[in-house]
Amino acid sequence: MSATTILNEIMSKLSKLTEEEQNLEQLSEVEVTEEKVLEAVNETTEEVQEEATELSEEATTEEAQVSEVEASEEQVEAEAETDLAKGYVSEEKYMADMEAMNAKIEAIMKKIDEEMGYMKKEKEALSEQVKELSKEPAAESIKHSPEEEAKPNLNLYAQSRPMTTADKVFQRISSIKK
Repeated sequence: MSATTILNEIMSKLSKLTEEEQNLEQLSEVEVTEEKVLEAVNETTEEVQEEATELSEEATTEEAQVSEVEASEEQVEAEAETDLAKGYVSEEKYMADMEAMNAKIEAIMKKIDEEMGYMKKEKEALSEQVKELSKEPAAESIKHSPEEEAKPNLNLYAQSRPMTTADKVFQRISSIKK
């Protein structure tokens, strides 16, 4: 193989690597946006849990004040509290979902790290090849040989035709030397 074909192959592989790096960068940007969404979800769930604890604290203070109220009123309040609790996510389910999402994120990050390591190794190997090939001359030098002079390429056609007026004028112009 000649050095130029090897260099062309290396350049094509390097361009493929840069395209793959751009794709990985886009994937990491998508993961960053996913992480931002997860953070927003975490913040909202924390706010909801805080509101639930505040509501439950208020309900307990109201129960202490209304302990003398009839049992039917207590049953109505207890039902209202259970209705509120049904609308919220339980802590166990929330933690299980978060662990599952964290496991998926870690798996994706491992894949990305493996791909990046592979690409870095391949890029280093190609750059070493380029350095080795750049040490060699690209082609043999060309030497001029004065022994082989080019013969003039004269097209001698229509020599026996009659002279026109233009030919006569051009002949006079060329014969006059300044």
